[in-house]
Amino acid sequence: RQRSGSPASKTLALHRAIYRAALPFSPATRCVIHTHSSHAVALSLRCAGPELLAPITPYFVMKVGHVPLIAYQRPGAPATAEAVARRIGEYGESGRIIRAVMLERLGPNVWHDTPAAAMAVLEELEETARLMVLDAGGCQPLTQPQIDELRHTFGVHW
Repeated sequence: RQRSGSPASKTLALHRAIYRAALPFSPATRCVIHTHSSHAVALSLRCAGPELLAPITPYFVMKVGHVPLIAYQRPGAPATAEAVARRIGEYGESGRIIRAVMLERLGPNVWHDTPAAAMAVLEELEETARLMVLDAGGCQPLTQPQIDELRHTFGVHW
């Protein structure tokens, strides 16, 4: 509940939905960040989903993980919060903990246990989106054995 200051953002319902949905799978979640990152938004304009990015770099796999693409709805639409919560639950129940979703045409939402950790996820997501935009689609993703090696070596949740 807001106690003071300017009125809350129209994305307040979305952020609350992220906390509710993420906490069963990531109990230390304490920070949600939403931006309108240029390269991630640009990539969402041409992405058919179901995820924004392929696993093209090891640090994307290790720091970010899967990034489901959420179909466009106007900013602040209640259905967006429901869609995001549902997708977090679907991934979590299948054993794939996620730390980010991409709102088509709007921007990413990322979450983690601290602002610095959430910002690291966001920075890696935007840099990977930048690589994909610059590459124009020619890059091959990491292979499943390469991803498995990262999972086993570094304990990542891909």
